[in-house]
Amino acid sequence: MSLNPLRIAVASDLHFVSENNVNDGDYHSWLSFQADKSFNNLFWKNLLEKIDADNITADILVCPGDITTHAEPIALKFAWEKLLELAKALDCKLLATATGNHDVKSRPSELNNVIRDLNQNDNLLENLKLLDPPYPFVDLNDTTQAHSNRVHYFGTDYLLYETDNYRVLIINSCSSHSADQKEYERGSVSESTMNWIKLDLQRINNKRKLGILICHHHPIQHSEHNLGSYDFMRGGTELLDMLNSNGRWIVIHGHKHHAKLNYYSSGSKKAVVFAAGTLSAHKHTLGADFTNQFYVLNVNTEKERGTPVGNVDVYSWQGSKWANSRRTCDGIYTGVGFGEPGCLDTIAENISRNVKGPVSVPWNVIVEKVPKLKECVPQDIKHIKEYLLEFNIDMNLTAETEIHSLERSID
Repeated sequence: MSLNPLRIAVASDLHFVSENNVNDGDYHSWLSFQADKSFNNLFWKNLLEKIDADNITADILVCPGDITTHAEPIALKFAWEKLLELAKALDCKLLATATGNHDVKSRPSELNNVIRDLNQNDNLLENLKLLDPPYPFVDLNDTTQAHSNRVHYFGTDYLLYETDNYRVLIINSCSSHSADQKEYERGSVSESTMNWIKLDLQRINNKRKLGILICHHHPIQHSEHNLGSYDFMRGGTELLDMLNSNGRWIVIHGHKHHAKLNYYSSGSKKAVVFAAGTLSAHKHTLGADFTNQFYVLNVNTEKERGTPVGNVDVYSWQGSKWANSRRTCDGIYTGVGFGEPGCLDTIAENISRNVKGPVSVPWNVIVEKVPKLKECVPQDIKHIKEYLLEFNIDMNLTAETEIHSLERSID
């Protein structure tokens, strides 16, 4: 890892909800609030306290959409204020937010009075366009381009922002939403938007600069835990193929509420695909295999070729507090990463040389001796666990499912 990594904080699917305007707000989200903007719990306060106590910082705060619930305008405005508060608490330079299906008024509303209710503002994006500072991208140190960025995003359904070390691409995967159910149940990227993005990327000279794609819907299939396969991003695979032909990319999306870290390959070229778990959608709506999480991706800025390399710090809400999580049951946990670890069989063989006799060897010692483990996604760790059985080596977990140590069962 580089001495000065790019630190990307990720808070997805916040689902802020106004108790006065949405029934059963506490059921939907931990971020349920009253008319006076007071929360119903200590969730947000404890998150800010955790950031301060652990001195958690980041260069950019990414939110891949659904900052509110049912596109309720009061909660939308309040959520935007709180995202800015979070960005400042993290000492971020940038805030980048993709549009989620709960951020737009795409689902049809019932008319109680056919005539009078025609006065209702059902414009899909109007409430987002009215947010201040301009949505979806905020440079906390330079606001000169804020309005033109907003106009470009809502006019072309994307925004491309360049820094010295990386580029940020935000796509509005809800741009085709309408009252037609087959449209509002999925995401999309249009052919025209794809063509414009391609032209923009081809004009850029430095193809080695890291790219960060932020969108709400998943561009590759994500249907674990019976989450459904219908709500994908139409045109997503074509988009990723195009991006792989124009640089090195980390994709960050939300929507599914279930955390997953994987790759999309075009031949041997791989983009990192990070499905962020929900920050605050309530456990009542999730199930046993989900947990509320907040992330910081630490990306190697010195590596200019091949797959982006980095690791992830994971913070989970554990009912009454935020804690750094190494629990494998959370799906994504502190210590996993991404990159080019190479042959997993070879990694297992290298590990076996460091586990001699029946003596237990702490996992952190193994990781330091076999540093390629820091570039392994969670599924890689599962495969390595199986390969280690060939060497009669067991992976020991704590009661909290943290990887504790390795031990050879037969010498």
